[in-house]
Amino acid sequence: MLLFSYQGFSQISQPLRVAIQAARKTHDVSLIGMQFIGKPYTSHALSDQNPEKLVVDLNAFDCVTFIENSLALVQSNGIDSIYRKGLIHNRYAGDSITYEKRYHYFSDAMRNLRFPLVGTRDMLVQAPKSFSFLSTYLSTKPAVQIDLVRLRERERALSQQPFVYTPIALLNKLLPLLKSGDLIGLVSKKSSIDFLHTGMVYRQNGHVYLLHASQEFNRVMISKLTLVDYLKTHKQFIGVCAFRPIFKE
Repeated sequence: MLLFSYQGFSQISQPLRVAIQAARKTHDVSLIGMQFIGKPYTSHALSDQNPEKLVVDLNAFDCVTFIENSLALVQSNGIDSIYRKGLIHNRYAGDSITYEKRYHYFSDAMRNLRFPLVGTRDMLVQAPKSFSFLSTYLSTKPAVQIDLVRLRERERALSQQPFVYTPIALLNKLLPLLKSGDLIGLVSKKSSIDFLHTGMVYRQNGHVYLLHASQEFNRVMISKLTLVDYLKTHKQFIGVCAFRPIFKE
């Protein structure tokens, strides 16, 4: 099931083609993300069926599919078949299109894509994370067709990895290191999950903003507040992880 037309992709707009080439040269994925400003936010963007169906859609995004698609477009160099392969690689462990191997936790994707964490020891702290949110949620659903044993095994493996982040109180140390296009995970207060929201760094006039698919405003946008003020006004977050995308030529 492809929620995307190959014909449409072959007729990719000239501004997006230019953005892809610029992003490949600069490694700045925000140049792609900017092309989707105003596109609608959609919840439950990916398949809820079993077996898993590949969803390919550039018309609406949640906060993670916005990043997945932007990365895949940079990787594609404008070639639709490479874009599709990149999307699968960014979304599934081992490029296996199954629900249990989807990267349900953003930190899992970043680790497997080998995108380095931005920051130094003096601005990073460790937090205990059980990564149990999804399996606990699914276990309450009747007749769920997901292999919960396999899912719990993946969550257990994640919980054994150290989870470090920059708390809000130390964010001013991290800000000078951030570049437009760095990927941002907003850390949840809950120990059962890593991030509650994701986006990209967008720098403007010396300030750092969040370029993201916003559920709050129902569209892709640049945050009206700086990243620091955004975190201060959204109390469900305790800090951030910043990851730097690396694209191989």
